[in-house]
Amino acid sequence: MSMMRISRTFIVTAITFLTVAACTSEKTESSEPATPRYVKLATISNIPNFDEFTFPAVVSAVKTVDLSFEVSGRLIQTDLVTGSDIEKGKLLATIDREPFERRVEQSRTRLEQSKRELSRIEKMFTQNLVAQSSLDSAKTSYELAVLDLKNAEQDLSYTQLYAPFDAKLSQRLVENNSFVAAGTPIARLQDMSKIYFNINVPERLLTANLGRGIKQASATLATNRSQWYPVTYVEHSTQPDPVSQTYEVVFAMEPREELPLTPGARAIVKVSLQGSMYPEGLVVPVKSLVGDKDNGFAIWIFDENNSRVNKQSISVKHIENELAIVEGDIRLGQRVVSAGATKMTPDMKVLPYKGEK
Repeated sequence: MSMMRISRTFIVTAITFLTVAACTSEKTESSEPATPRYVKLATISNIPNFDEFTFPAVVSAVKTVDLSFEVSGRLIQTDLVTGSDIEKGKLLATIDREPFERRVEQSRTRLEQSKRELSRIEKMFTQNLVAQSSLDSAKTSYELAVLDLKNAEQDLSYTQLYAPFDAKLSQRLVENNSFVAAGTPIARLQDMSKIYFNINVPERLLTANLGRGIKQASATLATNRSQWYPVTYVEHSTQPDPVSQTYEVVFAMEPREELPLTPGARAIVKVSLQGSMYPEGLVVPVKSLVGDKDNGFAIWIFDENNSRVNKQSISVKHIENELAIVEGDIRLGQRVVSAGATKMTPDMKVLPYKGEK
């Protein structure tokens, strides 16, 4: 009997020991790791000045004009050298003037004849030898002859084509001795009195910066960025491109001898804006955000006193590259988990990772 009691006592003791050991093991496994987790921290900072933007640009002329005659005829003289600089008023091309000169002489002769006829009818009318209708008809013929002469002289003037402004001849479209019809372009001129830089601004960026004035703008060649030159704002489109959804903005610069630019050249424009795009808020790294826009965002704030982290809800106002502009119950200088934020738990003990030295 005593042996049976001892066996029973041993079994009960063993079961009790195993039960306590199991509970202790479960409790140990559910507690936080004995070694704190190393995390990368970042400091909550003020919003940087998002006031400078860089855009690819294309050089263009102030305007490009296709020159054409207003009358038809055969070219007998041209001075159209592609790539040459042309001064305003220079004679560029001439159409054979003889047919137009003959028409001027014919119109002048008809005018003299109608003038004599009108004088004769007027004298006869004063003597009551002709009716009023004859006088009116003579006056009409004279007036039509005057108009015909003016038209003939104007057509004669159209036989010579002059440069309308200081320009660069970018393209010759016809050859000498060829027949050209009225309105057919014979040359393309570019007004290079100023150099235009055309950039395309995304709709998102333009909308976000409405109301901010331009503080400074400069341009440089895409192939050589060693020297920047000041440029001034000219205009911008108010309708976006239907495909790219961008707005064209134009800047201008006076021609410079040390910077030979031709239309179509690639350039870069740098624009600095006045004021601030986001007057309120603080900045944290994008990687420190947990959550999503549907359920809300939060960050893990590091407590300097006990080396633990606590979750703090925030609202995200804007994301610019690797930075997020946020608002919430946070303050400048606090440190947040910037790497491994998704692995954090409330009141977890962590140590700042300082990297290799």
